[in-house]
Amino acid sequence: MKKNLLLFSFLLIFTLSIEAQITLTFQPDTISVSDYIDLNDNEYELVGYATVTNTSDEAFSLRWNRVTENAPAQWDVQICDVNFCYEPDVFSNFVPGEVEVPVLLEPGASTNMDVHLKPRGVAGTGRVTIEITSTDNPDEVITTGTYDFEALVVTSTNDLNTTPLTVFPNPTADYFNIRGGNGVDRVVLYNVLGREMRSFNVAPGQRYYIGDLPNGLYLASMVDDNKGIVKTLRLKKSSVRP
Repeated sequence: MKKNLLLFSFLLIFTLSIEAQITLTFQPDTISVSDYIDLNDNEYELVGYATVTNTSDEAFSLRWNRVTENAPAQWDVQICDVNFCYEPDVFSNFVPGEVEVPVLLEPGASTNMDVHLKPRGVAGTGRVTIEITSTDNPDEVITTGTYDFEALVVTSTNDLNTTPLTVFPNPTADYFNIRGGNGVDRVVLYNVLGREMRSFNVAPGQRYYIGDLPNGLYLASMVDDNKGIVKTLRLKKSSVRP
């Protein structure tokens, strides 16, 4: 009888542990970003976008850890999640006694997990890996995302003409710029519900003000007046963690 009770208790505990297991998705789990850089533009950045979602039935306190591999020492790397964009010298959002800002995800909730890289005028390649753990068990990695970056040197006008469309800085608190905007006449900003919030005429060197818009995610559609929308990019309006 005692053996049966012990066996039943063990099976019950084992079953509950399986049911309570946290599952997360990292989408996409591999991101490749390649772009031309102007060696004289110290603020230019490349951005890899991803999303982490809690697909379990339990709330989760998320900790991320940043690992940079084989990248030029001059490169600055920043991680942006749903809470903040962190400075380059921050390698995790949860280090007891230093940084303690966990990402709290209810079942089905998501956070952006974006990597911003500023080459600081130095061409090269590098990899950033984001390891996701819980704040309670930082040694057990649940899932990872890999971001491969390639910063190429602009050597001719033809290179500049092939520069992919990007918006920067991203996130921003007030102004944003457009890079690679040849052939773009307007940029139209929509909120996530599809409501048009702003429309700007595009001109070389122009900055576009959104400082009075609420914080959040916006969709920036690049419009050619003859061809229509040529590309839509995500733009985050948010404060930056000091």
